[in-house]
Amino acid sequence: MTTPADHAPEQTPWHVTAVPPVPSAEHPDAWPYHGMTAVEQALEIANVGHDDLARTAQQTVSGMLHQEYADKRRVVAVRDLPGGATPTADDVIGFGFLSMPREHNTHTADIYVGVHPDHRRQGIGTALTERLEQVAAEAGRTTFFGWSLSPREAAEGEEAVLPATGAGRLPADAAGIRFAIGRGYTVEQVERMSRLDLPVDPAALATFEADARAAAGADYRTHTWEGIPEEWHAGYAQLMTRMSTDVPQGALDFGEETWDAERVRVYLQDRADSGQRLLTTLVEHVPTGEVAGGTSFLLQDGKPAFVFQEETIVLGTHRGHRLGMLVKAVNLRELTARYPQTERIHTFNAEENAHMLAINVALGFRPSGAEAALQKLLR
Repeated sequence: MTTPADHAPEQTPWHVTAVPPVPSAEHPDAWPYHGMTAVEQALEIANVGHDDLARTAQQTVSGMLHQEYADKRRVVAVRDLPGGATPTADDVIGFGFLSMPREHNTHTADIYVGVHPDHRRQGIGTALTERLEQVAAEAGRTTFFGWSLSPREAAEGEEAVLPATGAGRLPADAAGIRFAIGRGYTVEQVERMSRLDLPVDPAALATFEADARAAAGADYRTHTWEGIPEEWHAGYAQLMTRMSTDVPQGALDFGEETWDAERVRVYLQDRADSGQRLLTTLVEHVPTGEVAGGTSFLLQDGKPAFVFQEETIVLGTHRGHRLGMLVKAVNLRELTARYPQTERIHTFNAEENAHMLAINVALGFRPSGAEAALQKLLR
């Protein structure tokens, strides 16, 4: 969601236009994608002080080309130019993204809108949001999801917005949240953004791994790869299916998403086309051969200083053996060995997910921001 500024800037004539897919970020018509990248970078720096997690143009292009499991739309707000001149990336001052699942949760739509900090309070965020909400509603979607990132959680005693879960606190003056509430969204959940600065103490990490292996016992064996071999796609798909519902999600109107080996293949291809790669550790239950749990780091080409901690999940039938700590400790050890240039790791966890937060805190993660999970119900 957009974050209005505290004062109105000089007005800039603008209009909203749809952004079609393009074959590559180098295509002559890819200027909106480069413009969206610049706006998102500016927003991330304004919100959290860095642009580590801002999407690259290549990521955005690839995402629009991979529509196998979601109908995706993008729009941009572009400055009006005299004489009908052709705009460039520098003329993009806002963007909107809409994703509508094709197979599961077909009543929902994800909506994300961003406006450059220099061009807020001109109605751009409202126009972009209304455009995407209208498209979603016409497609029969009745539940809209959105997100708004803040640099911190609210301190105790500070005026705060509380989510429906009751876990976590957001500053009451967070402009993006005010904007969303004004448009009929409710704050359903708060996710803690956490950061781990590297290097970690290798002795402490080895102790975490050894203790977790002792608790797991000989029935569990870990495997680590860059990418995921095809013969493990079905097991990984089972984890992702469970991830869609097993993690805490409050009252978000979101049901199970069923993954299979083909969806994992498409997911990995999208990552590769985006200039990204996974470092994944899975844990196998040796007696049955079942994939019992796993975790991944997402690495981005051209941004070697950081990685993103992706999903960590352990199947319910295998919990109680410290497998969450095991896969995270092994994957972190492998990351530091294979990519010693990595300086920091970012991740998000629901504030009510006390178990996973405790593992992250033990490994050295510290709070670095807060994100509101927003929901709007039409029915």
